[in-house]
Amino acid sequence: MKPPASKQPSGAAPALPEAARDAEYAAIPSGLVAEWPWARVIDRILGIAPAAILFAMMVLTFVNVVLRYGFRQPISGALEIMSYMMGLLVFLSLPLVTARAEHVRISLLDGIVPMWLRQVRIVFFNLVMAGVCYVVGWRLWLFGDRLARWGESTQMYGLPLYTLSYIMAACTYLCMVLFVLTAVRAFFRRDFVARAEF
Repeated sequence: MKPPASKQPSGAAPALPEAARDAEYAAIPSGLVAEWPWARVIDRILGIAPAAILFAMMVLTFVNVVLRYGFRQPISGALEIMSYMMGLLVFLSLPLVTARAEHVRISLLDGIVPMWLRQVRIVFFNLVMAGVCYVVGWRLWLFGDRLARWGESTQMYGLPLYTLSYIMAACTYLCMVLFVLTAVRAFFRRDFVARAEF
């Protein structure tokens, strides 16, 4: 005999399965992306490049493994191409993570820390990270200048290394701007703190 189904209170929203709740939670934008509709559009457009690079890395790895173990003829310079794409993937993803405030953080004390202190913390650490990004971007740009003067490139396919360094520097500078915008937004709007700490 079947156990009686549990009755749900009238007017209550139906309980979602755990996977559906996780998907709904992940779909909620956070950080600066949650502030403006146009920011979500830009976020999706900028996400195309890292997604395409990741897909290309997956295809390259699959084809290289098949050729290596199936035909004893691996792709020449596959590691070189993967290393180049990995650098692009990481730094092109950084502005997306920064705009969504999805950096790894620890929230053990958020429940007992007063809101004003959380607001000060958000402003302070975002400004600190903006300063760090400025220094890192500046050094990457100088390193790119040096690589351009020396004509450095990869050994197998001759991919220019200075281009990679300049792209890394530009993405780091963009992160700097996003950290400053997050700090300013949190300073003037206390309700933004929860979105910046998503």
